[in-house]
Amino acid sequence: MRVVICDDELLQREELREYIYKVFEEVKEELELLIFKSAEEVLKEKDVLNHTDIFILDIKMDEVSGMDLAKIIRKENDISEIIFITSLVDYIQEGYTVRAYRYLLKPINYEELKTHLLSCINDIKKKKDNFMMIENKGIVHKVPINEIMYIEVAKKELTIYAKENSYKTKSSMDKIEKELEKFDFYRCHKSYLVNMKYIETIDKNEIIINGNKIPVSKHRISDFKKKFTLLLGDIIC
Repeated sequence: MRVVICDDELLQREELREYIYKVFEEVKEELELLIFKSAEEVLKEKDVLNHTDIFILDIKMDEVSGMDLAKIIRKENDISEIIFITSLVDYIQEGYTVRAYRYLLKPINYEELKTHLLSCINDIKKKKDNFMMIENKGIVHKVPINEIMYIEVAKKELTIYAKENSYKTKSSMDKIEKELEKFDFYRCHKSYLVNMKYIETIDKNEIIINGNKIPVSKHRISDFKKKFTLLLGDIIC
């Protein structure tokens, strides 16, 4: 698993380095740790931007901030997890726009870092191991569940909208809802099942995912907002 530290304070980098190696040794996971002292250094490494599992970024850095770096990372890939290191809590709402996994407040506590890092490692392993097999007209597609944004049903035919492609198949929405519930999918409408991690906006009785407006049933809106708030808290608190 590749982890990147980007922090402009030497002592902070050394402390994070020691803590992260210790965590990975305890759980016996292989680690490739890359350490940078500025966002500019990271931006020079295209392979790092596209092929890193976890970024640990200090928010306040000279020139390019950790938040700005995170926004650039998100343009390059939608898979990497981002953990912010900060002495302020003012960035939480902005961090939602880049789907930050956690915020860790300075000074860094080892046990706290370990708890959140282990959670992040486990989530990454789950995402890598989970696929959905989708069959249509004799062709079977293996689609990573974490890339599915939402699913629509019309006349007993499901359309599965993933990041790169869409797939049509004959299946039951009730059945697929049960299969995907543990992966933070929610049945917001009788015709739609959405991956809550891809929600960009909630506005009255509709949500927006990838620029597409999706209705939310009036009798489900309260429960939906509650589930979404719990998920949001799990990601950035």
